[in-house]
Amino acid sequence: MSVTSAAGAARLGLAAIGAAMAMAAISSPAAAQEGSTAAPAPAATVDAAKLAKGRDVFNNYGCGSCHTLAAAGATGDVGPSFDGDSSLTHDLIVDRVTNGAGPMPAFGSQMTPAEIDAVAAYVLHSKK
Repeated sequence: MSVTSAAGAARLGLAAIGAAMAMAAISSPAAAQEGSTAAPAPAATVDAAKLAKGRDVFNNYGCGSCHTLAAAGATGDVGPSFDGDSSLTHDLIVDRVTNGAGPMPAFGSQMTPAEIDAVAAYVLHSKK
């Protein structure tokens, strides 16, 4: 096979791969059902024991004296309210509880990583 025919074969191979990918994309079930929307991903289930532990941590460490969280009966107004705060993520809560920020003290040396993880899960699960 000459260099020219090898290059031509390579181009044909790439074209065949591209065509196959295009066919797969347009023949997918979602594309075949015009106007359909994909089913939402199932919500991650949270272990009830983990949530109970998170509630206990929230209450035992006095989180409600600074933060509002209706599910915990907390009405603190020093720190941000957790209810309705769409910017909260698990990682953000873990970071703030561990390292503190502004007037928020760091609890990383007082809580275990499992306690911090549990309180983050509880806050995210419980906020309105």
